[in-house]
Amino acid sequence: MANGAQWTGQPRIMGSSESVQMALLTASMVGLQFCWGTEMTYATPYLLSLGLSKSKLSLVWIAGPLSGLIMQPVVGMISDRSKSKYGRRRPFMVAGTVAVFVCLLVLGWTKELVGWFVEDRELRREFAIAVAVADIYVLDFVINIAQSTCRALVVDTLPVEKQQLGSAWCTYNPDISRAERRMTGIGHMLMYALGALDLHSLTGNFLGDTQFKKVCAIAAMAMVIAQGMSCWAVTERVYLGDS
Repeated sequence: MANGAQWTGQPRIMGSSESVQMALLTASMVGLQFCWGTEMTYATPYLLSLGLSKSKLSLVWIAGPLSGLIMQPVVGMISDRSKSKYGRRRPFMVAGTVAVFVCLLVLGWTKELVGWFVEDRELRREFAIAVAVADIYVLDFVINIAQSTCRALVVDTLPVEKQQLGSAWCTYNPDISRAERRMTGIGHMLMYALGALDLHSLTGNFLGDTQFKKVCAIAAMAMVIAQGMSCWAVTERVYLGDS
């Protein structure tokens, strides 16, 4: 940001203690890891079950690094210049969350969605593969919209002397005491614990009739709740422009 940048308001985080404030500020990372965990753990067997060949799977998983390479600097640059009254980062977090929610539901219910429009069995299978692959690419890109702005929110909100601590709450940092909770690790552990449960036995047909549908639905809701907590708890200062 230019030296002549003008701002209004002061950054603020709800919470009566530093630990509560850090947890609320970085809660968004739990939802992000639910989404990444769902994709990394379940998408490969799901695509294979749709009929995608193993030789083409590598082309699908290019989406992750490609989306990070493109989206994070682009979204960072655009959000840096945002003059939204809600702050520079939160509008992008909300937009990314809504897009992730939709993409996860489309991924879980791909066959049903395609079946509404295509009757031929073989053509339906090919369309289902194409929709699922396209959805994974879109999902990776929109996750990176939310992820890049979540991390930027930590830097924007905290004073310089607390930014290392905020980074430690987001993810692993060997220079910080292990007593601090890492939200990325919590998200991963919750996701893998969820996958170990027989969700069909526990919930019946609620949230879908397969384990994959249920996991996608739960990950989508976790994303909304976690991102919503951070957006609700943090007040950003507003960028007015350069003098």
